[in-house]
Amino acid sequence: MAVDAGRVSSCAGPRRGMARFAPVLPLQRLPETPVGDTPLAVEEYRGVQIGLKLEYLNLGGSFKDRGAYVTVARCAELEFESIVVDSSGNAGVAFALMGRRAGIGVDVFLPRSAPEGKKLLLRILRARLHEVTGDRMAVHAATLDYAGSTRAAYAGHWFNPYFAHGVKTMAYEAAEQMGAIDFVFCPVGAGTVLLGMYTGFSELYAAKAGKTLPCLIAVQAEGYAPVCRRLGVDTSGPGISHLADGIAIAEPPRRDEIAAAVTETGGFGMVVDDGEIARALTWLTARGYVVEPTSAVPLAALFRCVEDGRVPRGSRVLLPLTGSGLKVLSELTEVGGTG
Repeated sequence: MAVDAGRVSSCAGPRRGMARFAPVLPLQRLPETPVGDTPLAVEEYRGVQIGLKLEYLNLGGSFKDRGAYVTVARCAELEFESIVVDSSGNAGVAFALMGRRAGIGVDVFLPRSAPEGKKLLLRILRARLHEVTGDRMAVHAATLDYAGSTRAAYAGHWFNPYFAHGVKTMAYEAAEQMGAIDFVFCPVGAGTVLLGMYTGFSELYAAKAGKTLPCLIAVQAEGYAPVCRRLGVDTSGPGISHLADGIAIAEPPRRDEIAAAVTETGGFGMVVDDGEIARALTWLTARGYVVEPTSAVPLAALFRCVEDGRVPRGSRVLLPLTGSGLKVLSELTEVGGTG
Protein backbone atom coordinates (compact mmCIF):
# COMPACT_ATOMS: atom_id res chain seq x y z
CA MET A 1 0.00 0.00 0.00
CA ALA A 2 1.12 3.58 -0.67
CA VAL A 3 1.94 5.52 2.50
CA ASP A 4 2.24 9.30 2.34
CA ALA A 5 2.71 12.10 4.86
CA GLY A 6 -1.04 12.43 5.40
CA ARG A 7 -1.42 8.79 6.34
CA VAL A 8 1.58 8.93 8.68
CA SER A 9 0.36 12.06 10.46
CA SER A 10 -3.08 10.48 10.92
CA CYS A 11 -1.52 7.84 13.18
CA ALA A 12 -0.77 10.45 15.83
CA GLY A 13 -4.35 10.76 17.14
CA PRO A 14 -5.68 9.76 20.57
CA ARG A 15 -6.44 6.17 19.59
CA ARG A 16 -3.96 3.68 21.08
CA GLY A 17 -2.80 0.16 20.31
CA MET A 18 -2.43 -1.22 16.82
CA ALA A 19 -5.75 0.30 15.78
CA ARG A 20 -4.19 3.77 15.70
CA PHE A 21 -2.07 2.66 12.75
CA ALA A 22 -5.16 2.01 10.61
CA PRO A 23 -4.10 4.64 8.01
CA VAL A 24 -0.88 2.73 7.24
CA LEU A 25 -2.12 -0.87 7.53
CA PRO A 26 -3.71 -2.88 4.67
CA LEU A 27 -6.91 -3.75 6.53
CA GLN A 28 -10.54 -2.75 6.13
CA ARG A 29 -11.26 -3.02 9.85
CA LEU A 30 -8.90 -3.12 12.82
CA PRO A 31 -10.16 -4.91 15.94
CA GLU A 32 -9.52 -3.22 19.25
CA THR A 33 -6.75 -5.34 20.76
CA PRO A 34 -4.18 -4.26 23.39
CA VAL A 35 -1.13 -5.04 21.26
CA GLY A 36 1.68 -2.56 20.70
CA ASP A 37 2.33 0.67 22.60
CA THR A 38 5.24 -1.11 24.29
CA PRO A 39 7.46 0.98 26.56
CA LEU A 40 10.94 2.11 25.59
CA ALA A 41 13.51 1.95 28.39
CA VAL A 42 16.75 3.93 28.10
CA GLU A 43 20.07 2.52 29.26
CA GLU A 44 23.66 3.64 28.71
CA TYR A 45 26.80 1.71 27.81
CA ARG A 46 30.17 3.45 27.49
CA GLY A 47 28.67 6.71 26.29
CA VAL A 48 26.14 5.09 23.92
CA GLN A 49 22.42 5.61 24.57
CA ILE A 50 20.46 2.38 24.18
CA GLY A 51 16.70 2.44 23.66
CA LEU A 52 15.32 -0.95 24.66
CA LYS A 53 11.93 -1.52 23.03
CA LEU A 54 10.15 -3.84 25.45
CA GLU A 55 8.34 -6.02 22.92
CA TYR A 56 8.23 -8.93 25.33
CA LEU A 57 5.47 -7.07 27.21
CA ASN A 58 2.97 -7.68 24.41
CA LEU A 59 0.03 -9.99 25.21
CA GLY A 60 1.72 -13.10 23.84
CA GLY A 61 5.16 -12.16 25.11
CA SER A 62 6.85 -11.18 21.85
CA PHE A 63 7.00 -8.70 18.97
CA LYS A 64 5.28 -11.29 16.80
CA ASP A 65 1.94 -10.31 18.29
CA ARG A 66 2.08 -7.29 15.98
CA GLY A 67 2.43 -9.34 12.81
CA ALA A 68 -0.08 -11.93 13.95
CA TYR A 69 -2.59 -9.17 14.75
CA VAL A 70 -2.58 -7.85 11.17
CA THR A 71 -2.44 -11.32 9.59
CA VAL A 72 -5.32 -12.77 11.60
CA ALA A 73 -7.42 -9.64 11.04
CA ARG A 74 -6.91 -10.06 7.29
CA CYS A 75 -7.75 -13.77 7.46
CA ALA A 76 -10.97 -12.83 9.27
CA GLU A 77 -11.81 -10.35 6.51
CA LEU A 78 -11.32 -13.15 3.97
CA GLU A 79 -13.57 -15.41 6.08
CA PHE A 80 -11.03 -18.15 6.77
CA GLU A 81 -12.07 -20.40 9.62
CA SER A 82 -8.60 -21.81 10.32
CA ILE A 83 -4.96 -20.99 9.69
CA VAL A 84 -1.70 -22.95 9.68
CA VAL A 85 1.66 -21.56 10.81
CA ASP A 86 5.17 -22.83 11.40
CA SER A 87 7.15 -21.53 14.33
CA SER A 88 10.00 -22.01 16.78
CA GLY A 89 7.48 -21.01 19.47
CA ASN A 90 6.78 -17.28 19.69
CA ALA A 91 5.01 -16.91 16.34
CA GLY A 92 2.84 -19.89 17.18
CA VAL A 93 1.86 -18.33 20.50
CA ALA A 94 1.09 -15.00 18.81
CA PHE A 95 -1.13 -16.61 16.16
CA ALA A 96 -2.83 -18.88 18.71
CA LEU A 97 -3.66 -15.89 20.88
CA MET A 98 -4.93 -13.69 18.04
CA GLY A 99 -6.77 -16.60 16.46
CA ARG A 100 -8.57 -17.38 19.68
CA ARG A 101 -9.66 -13.75 20.05
CA ALA A 102 -10.95 -13.78 16.47
CA GLY A 103 -12.61 -17.21 16.67
CA ILE A 104 -10.25 -18.74 14.10
CA GLY A 105 -8.70 -22.17 14.63
CA VAL A 106 -4.89 -22.36 14.56
CA ASP A 107 -2.60 -25.30 13.72
CA VAL A 108 1.00 -24.73 14.83
CA PHE A 109 3.94 -26.76 13.53
CA LEU A 110 7.11 -26.45 15.62
CA PRO A 111 10.31 -28.39 16.37
CA ARG A 112 10.00 -31.19 18.90
CA SER A 113 12.96 -29.52 20.63
CA ALA A 114 11.09 -26.21 21.17
CA PRO A 115 11.00 -24.98 24.79
CA GLU A 116 8.38 -26.79 26.87
CA GLY A 117 7.11 -23.50 28.28
CA LYS A 118 6.11 -22.36 24.81
CA LYS A 119 4.41 -25.67 24.04
CA LEU A 120 2.46 -25.45 27.29
CA LEU A 121 1.27 -21.93 26.49
CA LEU A 122 0.18 -23.06 23.02
CA ARG A 123 -1.92 -25.80 24.59
CA ILE A 124 -3.45 -23.32 27.03
CA LEU A 125 -4.41 -21.16 24.05
CA ARG A 126 -6.02 -24.26 22.44
CA ALA A 127 -3.77 -24.37 19.39
CA ARG A 128 -3.45 -27.70 17.62
CA LEU A 129 0.22 -28.66 17.99
CA HIS A 130 2.19 -30.64 15.42
CA GLU A 131 5.68 -31.44 16.72
CA VAL A 132 8.25 -32.20 14.03
CA THR A 133 11.50 -34.06 14.51
CA GLY A 134 14.23 -32.03 12.82
CA ASP A 135 15.37 -28.44 12.44
CA ARG A 136 13.39 -25.33 11.60
CA MET A 137 13.63 -26.01 7.85
CA ALA A 138 12.06 -29.47 8.36
CA VAL A 139 9.22 -27.82 10.29
CA HIS A 140 8.64 -25.41 7.43
CA ALA A 141 8.47 -28.22 4.88
CA ALA A 142 6.02 -30.22 6.99
CA THR A 143 3.81 -27.15 7.41
CA LEU A 144 3.60 -26.51 3.68
CA ASP A 145 2.73 -30.17 3.03
CA TYR A 146 -0.09 -30.01 5.58
CA ALA A 147 -1.39 -26.63 4.42
CA GLY A 148 -1.62 -27.88 0.85
CA SER A 149 -3.94 -30.70 1.95
CA THR A 150 -6.43 -28.51 3.86
CA ARG A 151 -8.68 -25.52 3.28
CA ALA A 152 -6.84 -23.53 5.94
CA ALA A 153 -4.85 -20.38 5.15
CA TYR A 154 -1.09 -20.77 5.40
CA ALA A 155 -0.08 -17.72 7.43
CA GLY A 156 3.57 -18.43 8.25
CA HIS A 157 5.52 -15.23 8.82
CA TRP A 158 8.50 -16.00 6.56
CA PHE A 159 6.71 -14.88 3.36
CA ASN A 160 3.70 -13.07 4.79
CA PRO A 161 3.44 -9.37 3.71
CA TYR A 162 0.72 -8.69 6.28
CA PHE A 163 3.04 -9.82 9.06
CA ALA A 164 5.68 -7.27 8.00
CA HIS A 165 3.08 -4.50 8.05
CA GLY A 166 2.34 -5.38 11.66
CA VAL A 167 6.00 -5.45 12.67
CA LYS A 168 6.69 -2.06 11.04
CA THR A 169 4.61 -0.38 13.75
CA MET A 170 7.57 -0.98 16.09
CA ALA A 171 9.54 1.53 14.01
CA TYR A 172 6.69 4.06 14.12
CA GLU A 173 6.49 3.85 17.91
CA ALA A 174 10.25 3.89 18.45
CA ALA A 175 10.65 6.99 16.26
CA GLU A 176 8.11 8.80 18.46
CA GLN A 177 9.77 7.60 21.66
CA MET A 178 13.43 8.16 20.75
CA GLY A 179 13.50 10.86 18.12
CA ALA A 180 16.78 10.52 16.23
CA ILE A 181 18.07 6.95 15.92
CA ASP A 182 21.51 6.17 14.50
CA PHE A 183 21.55 2.36 14.58
CA VAL A 184 18.98 -0.42 14.92
CA PHE A 185 20.40 -3.80 15.96
CA CYS A 186 18.08 -6.63 14.94
CA PRO A 187 18.20 -10.37 15.64
CA VAL A 188 17.94 -12.12 12.28
CA GLY A 189 16.60 -15.59 11.62
CA ALA A 190 13.85 -15.34 9.00
CA GLY A 191 14.36 -11.56 9.08
CA THR A 192 10.92 -10.43 10.19
CA VAL A 193 12.24 -7.93 12.75
CA LEU A 194 14.70 -6.33 10.37
CA LEU A 195 12.37 -6.25 7.37
CA GLY A 196 9.58 -4.81 9.50
CA MET A 197 11.91 -2.12 10.85
CA TYR A 198 13.11 -1.37 7.33
CA THR A 199 9.55 -1.00 6.06
CA GLY A 200 8.53 1.27 8.93
CA PHE A 201 11.56 3.55 8.88
CA SER A 202 11.46 3.74 5.06
CA GLU A 203 7.83 4.86 5.16
CA LEU A 204 8.63 7.48 7.80
CA TYR A 205 11.60 8.75 5.79
CA ALA A 206 9.61 8.90 2.55
CA ALA A 207 6.84 10.81 4.33
CA LYS A 208 9.41 13.30 5.71
CA ALA A 209 8.63 12.12 9.25
CA GLY A 210 12.23 10.95 9.68
CA LYS A 211 15.31 12.97 8.66
CA THR A 212 17.50 9.94 7.96
CA LEU A 213 17.23 6.18 7.77
CA PRO A 214 18.97 4.53 10.73
CA CYS A 215 21.66 1.96 9.90
CA LEU A 216 20.19 -1.51 10.20
CA ILE A 217 22.53 -4.10 11.74
CA ALA A 218 21.74 -7.76 11.03
CA VAL A 219 22.83 -9.88 13.98
CA GLN A 220 22.92 -13.66 13.63
CA ALA A 221 24.00 -16.49 15.90
CA GLU A 222 27.03 -18.62 15.23
CA GLY A 223 26.19 -21.56 12.97
CA TYR A 224 23.10 -19.81 11.56
CA ALA A 225 24.48 -16.82 9.66
CA PRO A 226 23.64 -17.03 5.93
CA VAL A 227 22.60 -13.36 5.76
CA CYS A 228 25.88 -12.24 7.31
CA ARG A 229 27.74 -14.47 4.85
CA ARG A 230 25.90 -12.71 2.03
CA LEU A 231 27.03 -9.39 3.56
CA GLY A 232 30.67 -10.48 3.46
CA VAL A 233 31.10 -11.43 7.11
CA ASP A 234 33.45 -14.32 7.91
CA THR A 235 31.15 -17.09 9.18
CA SER A 236 33.71 -19.88 9.29
CA GLY A 237 33.71 -20.23 13.08
CA PRO A 238 33.31 -23.81 14.29
CA GLY A 239 30.61 -23.18 16.89
CA ILE A 240 26.85 -23.62 16.65
CA SER A 241 24.61 -21.56 18.92
CA HIS A 242 22.33 -23.45 21.30
CA LEU A 243 20.99 -20.37 23.09
CA ALA A 244 19.49 -18.44 20.17
CA ASP A 245 16.84 -21.00 19.22
CA GLY A 246 14.47 -18.28 18.03
CA ILE A 247 16.75 -17.40 15.08
CA ALA A 248 18.25 -20.84 14.37
CA ILE A 249 17.28 -20.79 10.69
CA ALA A 250 19.87 -22.14 8.28
CA GLU A 251 18.22 -21.08 5.00
CA PRO A 252 15.96 -18.03 5.37
CA PRO A 253 14.11 -17.65 2.05
CA ARG A 254 14.35 -13.84 2.08
CA ARG A 255 18.08 -13.58 2.73
CA ASP A 256 18.73 -11.45 -0.37
CA GLU A 257 15.98 -9.01 0.61
CA ILE A 258 17.35 -8.78 4.17
CA ALA A 259 20.90 -8.18 2.95
CA ALA A 260 19.68 -5.52 0.52
CA ALA A 261 17.87 -3.64 3.32
CA VAL A 262 21.02 -3.68 5.45
CA THR A 263 23.18 -2.44 2.57
CA GLU A 264 20.76 0.32 1.57
CA THR A 265 20.82 1.79 5.08
CA GLY A 266 24.60 1.64 5.40
CA GLY A 267 24.47 -1.16 7.95
CA PHE A 268 26.45 -4.37 8.29
CA GLY A 269 26.21 -7.92 9.61
CA MET A 270 27.43 -9.36 12.91
CA VAL A 271 27.78 -12.96 14.14
CA VAL A 272 27.80 -13.64 17.90
CA ASP A 273 28.52 -16.78 19.87
CA ASP A 274 26.84 -18.25 22.93
CA GLY A 275 29.42 -16.77 25.29
CA GLU A 276 28.62 -13.27 24.06
CA ILE A 277 24.87 -13.96 24.19
CA ALA A 278 25.13 -15.21 27.79
CA ARG A 279 27.06 -12.10 28.81
CA ALA A 280 24.43 -9.81 27.25
CA LEU A 281 21.61 -11.83 28.80
CA THR A 282 23.18 -11.51 32.24
CA TRP A 283 23.52 -7.73 31.74
CA LEU A 284 19.83 -7.47 30.85
CA THR A 285 18.64 -9.70 33.69
CA ALA A 286 20.68 -7.71 36.21
CA ARG A 287 18.69 -4.64 35.15
CA GLY A 288 15.32 -6.36 35.44
CA TYR A 289 14.68 -7.28 31.81
CA VAL A 290 13.60 -10.93 31.90
CA VAL A 291 13.91 -11.94 28.27
CA GLU A 292 14.72 -15.08 26.32
CA PRO A 293 18.31 -15.60 25.12
CA THR A 294 17.46 -14.67 21.52
CA SER A 295 16.53 -11.19 22.75
CA ALA A 296 20.10 -10.73 24.00
CA VAL A 297 21.63 -11.37 20.57
CA PRO A 298 21.52 -7.72 19.36
CA LEU A 299 22.98 -6.45 22.64
CA ALA A 300 25.84 -8.94 22.37
CA ALA A 301 26.70 -7.46 18.98
CA LEU A 302 26.34 -3.89 20.26
CA PHE A 303 28.80 -4.54 23.08
CA ARG A 304 31.43 -5.62 20.55
CA CYS A 305 30.69 -2.70 18.21
CA VAL A 306 31.04 -0.17 21.03
CA GLU A 307 34.29 -1.75 22.14
CA ASP A 308 35.81 -1.81 18.62
CA GLY A 309 34.56 1.69 17.69
CA ARG A 310 32.03 0.84 15.01
CA VAL A 311 29.37 2.46 17.20
CA PRO A 312 30.94 5.68 18.55
CA ARG A 313 30.23 7.46 21.80
CA GLY A 314 27.14 9.65 21.60
CA SER A 315 25.29 7.27 19.29
CA ARG A 316 21.59 6.53 19.82
CA VAL A 317 20.84 2.85 19.32
CA LEU A 318 17.50 1.03 19.18
CA LEU A 319 17.37 -2.60 20.37
CA PRO A 320 14.08 -4.54 20.35
CA LEU A 321 13.79 -7.00 23.24
CA THR A 322 11.79 -9.44 21.20
CA GLY A 323 10.63 -12.25 23.51
CA SER A 324 9.76 -12.93 27.15
CA GLY A 325 11.98 -15.07 29.34
CA LEU A 326 8.97 -16.30 31.31
CA LYS A 327 8.32 -18.91 28.58
CA VAL A 328 11.86 -20.35 28.88
CA LEU A 329 12.62 -20.35 32.60
CA SER A 330 14.44 -23.69 32.45
CA GLU A 331 16.75 -22.34 29.76
CA LEU A 332 17.40 -19.14 31.72
CA THR A 333 18.27 -21.20 34.79
CA GLU A 334 20.86 -23.11 32.78
CA VAL A 335 22.47 -19.87 31.59
CA GLY A 336 22.44 -17.86 34.79
CA GLY A 337 21.81 -20.31 37.61
CA THR A 338 19.46 -19.64 40.50
CA GLY A 339 21.78 -17.97 42.95
